[in-house]
Amino acid sequence: MKCAFKSKKGSTAVFLTIILASMILVTIFFINEASKSAGSSYTDAVLELAGRSVLSEYDIPLLERYGIFAFRAEQSQVESKLKFYTDYSFHNNLLKELSRDRKYLDPLKLEIESMYVDLKGYSITDAEIFESQILEYIKTGVIKNILRDDEGVRPEKLDIELKNQKIINGLPSNGYSKSTLDIKRLVDEGIPSIETIRDTGSKSFLVNEYIMGNFYNNANGKETRDSFFSNEVEYILNGEFNDQENYKDVRMILFIMRTGLNSLHIYSDSAKRNEILTLASLLTPGPGMILTEALITSAWAAAEAENDMRRLEAGKKVALIKTKDQWALDLNNSVEYDIENSDEIEPKKKSRGYTEPVSKNGNDYEDYLRILLFLENREIKLLRCMDLVQLNMKSSYRKDFDLKEYYGGFQFETVVQGKKHSYIQKY
Repeated sequence: MKCAFKSKKGSTAVFLTIILASMILVTIFFINEASKSAGSSYTDAVLELAGRSVLSEYDIPLLERYGIFAFRAEQSQVESKLKFYTDYSFHNNLLKELSRDRKYLDPLKLEIESMYVDLKGYSITDAEIFESQILEYIKTGVIKNILRDDEGVRPEKLDIELKNQKIINGLPSNGYSKSTLDIKRLVDEGIPSIETIRDTGSKSFLVNEYIMGNFYNNANGKETRDSFFSNEVEYILNGEFNDQENYKDVRMILFIMRTGLNSLHIYSDSAKRNEILTLASLLTPGPGMILTEALITSAWAAAEAENDMRRLEAGKKVALIKTKDQWALDLNNSVEYDIENSDEIEPKKKSRGYTEPVSKNGNDYEDYLRILLFLENREIKLLRCMDLVQLNMKSSYRKDFDLKEYYGGFQFETVVQGKKHSYIQKY
């Protein structure tokens, strides 16, 4: 009986030992799985934070002047920084000091087994990324206003020209076409009004407002040392490396635009058409009168267009589509002709000054620039904005400034505890 009791007691002890061992194994298993889960979650948090830490090293002068978030780095530098940030978090320095490198105080035992960073597709000179930065900047409501000179007085223009071929070759727009206006769009839609452009609320409109708020033009801003060109918007529209040539070419485009619009006004105004018919019949009675009528119309429209341009240059407003009260010049003061030679019909040249119409409402020079910007090729417009950013940062910040070295984000992959982690980081 006593022997049977001892045998039963021993069996119970063995059974309890087996149960206890099983529970210990299960506990170890759960601890291990919990450790892996905690390690994975912690790894994700650390790597995300490391990526954001790299983004936090953005160029402050570039942000303050142009609202562009971008960091300057190479692939190897980004990898080194990520490793530094993650290693520090995986193995806190204070913990190392307290444990004197004893492993049991580092239960997760996280180590970076590999790290790969890819910067491709995140260069700030990519039109999509540059545009997205501009749009984000505009959403903040921070739009600069470059103040107009008092009473429209412009400082003396300097003969500014970019001649350094090395700098030219390094510009983001180098190698792209000089073509600017979207001709197909112009033919399909015609010349849009400022109200039409504003009502679209499109990306193009917002980018154009960024341009008008951050870059100088012939009617806005002063000669400053912080910008290479003074006619910056005109450079975006024309792309020449001579400051005055850019203004002259843009002026010519606006002159041609105004001549065409003025011609349409003349043809729609019966009183003006009768005046032209009377003069044409006097100069060339007969079949040749039709050609003479066209020449007189062109000369009158061109004379009015030159007057329009002078008024715009003086800070005045010129209506896109004119009414009678917004027309300034009469026929006699606009057209020069030889009564004996009907082929010699041309606008009268005025040495200086301009004539004011009865109604002075309309659009100013900057509004006309907005129209041209709206019609410009999107990619070329953005690339020339980058040109100006690069030129101005070179002259006012760092001589070796190169926008191609700046990035608006990156992606990276790393292996920790045999598990791959992938992330995309961008502003």
